[in-house]
Amino acid sequence: MRFATLAASVIFAAVGVVRAADDRLLYTIPAGDSMDQFTADFQALCSTWHPAIHGNSLTFLQALVEPGDFQGNNADTEAKIVCSWIDPDGKVSTFTKDVAASLGATPA
Repeated sequence: MRFATLAASVIFAAVGVVRAADDRLLYTIPAGDSMDQFTADFQALCSTWHPAIHGNSLTFLQALVEPGDFQGNNADTEAKIVCSWIDPDGKVSTFTKDVAASLGATPA
């Protein structure tokens, strides 16, 4: 019985990691922004995103900016990003597109 519980925990943990990775979206940062500046702005805005805070019972989960050369372009201009919040029942809501658009980032 103990092995079954451990196996189930490992499977659920793996599914959770895959789910988090799947929420990332590839975006091009705004012209004139450095990756450091965009990262700081994205994280600050995501963690205080008005639609998530007001009128919902959501708790901030994560603001992730993962810079990289994902399309063979410049690693300084694109990143995989996610802005997510979680409700009391464990349902994750993402605001990535809205936060990115408000900062002038565009889908890559």
